[in-house]
Amino acid sequence: MTRQSKLIALVAYLLILAVVMLVYRTNRASKIKRLRAQLASNASEQARTRATEAEVDRLTRLIPVEANVPAFMEALYRSAQQSGMKQHEVVTEAAGKTLSARPGATDTSSVTKQRLKISASGSFRNFAEYFRLVQNIERFNRITEFKLTPDNGQLKGTIFLELYSLPVKHAN
Repeated sequence: MTRQSKLIALVAYLLILAVVMLVYRTNRASKIKRLRAQLASNASEQARTRATEAEVDRLTRLIPVEANVPAFMEALYRSAQQSGMKQHEVVTEAAGKTLSARPGATDTSSVTKQRLKISASGSFRNFAEYFRLVQNIERFNRITEFKLTPDNGQLKGTIFLELYSLPVKHAN
């Protein structure tokens, strides 16, 4: 080989190497771009999953799987004590009734309702504070009826309250 043919071979080799490097860098840059997009997508999906889990957790606290009436009664007694009620008594009414979440739905979407009867006495301010505290209990409850009657400078009240639970049927 002559010196000129060696030089031509070297230049051809360098040109091929430059093209290969350019293709490699372009390919690598596109892969990096794709991976970063996938990483961002995964991060947003993870954030959505965390938000969904937080929402499920919040809803589970509002409408739990078990009614746990005793714990709710304790919260009612604490609320009565904090509001300054003179007398406070909570009684469960008939056994929990099962309601359908949707008309014609199967057993898996049933909502269990527990009804409580609360008898209390105190001032108007005591009742107002009591209702505020009951509304702030982190559990979905609904006051369906309440009656206040005057009694020796105080008010006597009867309150009917409903608790709901959403049992989850596990697949066997």
